[in-house]
Amino acid sequence: MPTPSAHCELRPSRCELRSSPPPREVTPRVAPAARTASLFVLGAGVVGKEVLEQVSSLPPQTRPPFVDLRVVGVVTRRGGAFDVRGVRRAVMAELALARARHDGADGACGRLVSPAPNPLELPARATQLDALARLGDTVLVDCTSADGMETVYEEALARGLHVVTANKKPLVAPREQVARIFAAAERSGASFRYEATVGAGLPIIGTLQGLVRTGDRVRSIECALSGTLGFITNELARGARLSEATLTARTAGYTEPDPREDLAGTDVARKAVIVARELGIPIELADVSLSPLVPAGALAAGDDLDDSLRRLDADFARRSEALRARGEKLVYLAEIHTGAPGSGRRAEVRVGPRAVPLDHPAASLDGSSALVAITSDRYPGAPLVVRGAGAGGPVTATAVLSDVFLSLQSSRRHGTVGAHGGPLA
Repeated sequence: MPTPSAHCELRPSRCELRSSPPPREVTPRVAPAARTASLFVLGAGVVGKEVLEQVSSLPPQTRPPFVDLRVVGVVTRRGGAFDVRGVRRAVMAELALARARHDGADGACGRLVSPAPNPLELPARATQLDALARLGDTVLVDCTSADGMETVYEEALARGLHVVTANKKPLVAPREQVARIFAAAERSGASFRYEATVGAGLPIIGTLQGLVRTGDRVRSIECALSGTLGFITNELARGARLSEATLTARTAGYTEPDPREDLAGTDVARKAVIVARELGIPIELADVSLSPLVPAGALAAGDDLDDSLRRLDADFARRSEALRARGEKLVYLAEIHTGAPGSGRRAEVRVGPRAVPLDHPAASLDGSSALVAITSDRYPGAPLVVRGAGAGGPVTATAVLSDVFLSLQSSRRHGTVGAHGGPLA
């Protein structure tokens, strides 16, 4: 059998010279021209003011959606402005300053008093929403804690306006009312997003929706959802007085407009209901087992809150000292148990103060940090933990604007966008 030869014979090849085509001219890729989207902002308090400031200082967009945000309206309980060409920054600053002056008057001499009832008046609402709808690419941004916004959302979404909110109250309205909000979004294809309602800037709602949509079954959630109460209980652990810690939290912009909602646990209960409904639990706010941080008698509306809290300072100091001696810490927790199919165990939501050992995950939280620990079929032994800053204007405003861009990005890609989250149970 012949073997391959190592000899290699080189033969001249036939070459043909052909003229080459001229090199193609390379055109640099240019980002698509940015389109302009309009924002109509409700509220210019701690979060609303920060949203306005962040919009005015946005960096150039380097990835889709390529959008320039233009604030066409700002509405507060003290006044408002509307201009389809864009509200001037000086006008926005004046509205925010008027709100700050009002808050300063409320808190004169360091006193914590109940704010006035907080309806948000939208004169000629239907006409205003119609005008916004004609602009196209418009987002209604709710940075208030106003009551009765469910109808506003429904009417805005029905007109094709996207709605982004940091206001928890509409999401804990009776379930049939909230279902109408989602139904309006579904019909119009507009986006309804509310990441900032739970955990300020933490990605809690989106994380839960991802688990549920991919078929995971959440068994329980343990969470320190109030950056405000986290701050206050941390200060107590360091030896601060209850009244001082609460005033510091309010001054830092951590509390609700009325700190009673934080101290009563009402704000945490609202967040717990929003989380529970994301899991399909058919719960109302009244179903939550709620224990306040301080006795309910100290939170009577119309009383001077600071005087009431000062009367509790000595008692809380003794309790904090006793906890330190036992190696424990006071935290304010929400616990959500989904129940087990076929076990007869019903879903349950409990909210209240708890003394926990120092190795408990919530005991290590510092400042205004928040924590959510999710135990599910896919995370049975080591819970999925979301942790970080849980209060404050800058992080909450960041979550709001992220939702704004997500709304516009989805509508740009698909022409329409479904509601953020499915219909609530």
